[in-house]
Amino acid sequence: MRRTLIPLAAWMGVVLLAASALAARADLVAVKDLLAQPDKWHGRAVVVTGIVSRLDAKTSQKGNSYYTFVLTDGLASVNVFSYGTPQIRDTSRVQVEGTFLKVNRVGKYTFHNQVNARRITPL
Repeated sequence: MRRTLIPLAAWMGVVLLAASALAARADLVAVKDLLAQPDKWHGRAVVVTGIVSRLDAKTSQKGNSYYTFVLTDGLASVNVFSYGTPQIRDTSRVQVEGTFLKVNRVGKYTFHNQVNARRITPL
């Protein structure tokens, strides 16, 4: 039993370090900069801030809760997707940590200029 726990603990430590490194590599970016150079930011971890509008909570056909909203920073806006139920509302100021996708194809749907959020923090 002890021989199994040591490699498992070491493996979990490596996973935690990798996750920390990925989180540390997220770039703080203005929404207008994402839209000005979408190819540069596509697939990269980003942190953006702004005001929430058009918040729309839904449940998928498989029963998974998710929500979308538009994040506006000045005059520029980007779409945000997140799993779960929203802990925010329209007009909330938030920080979004996630992955920017210039184009995101999900089944028969195509989304443009979207941040798939890992964390959304009210400010």
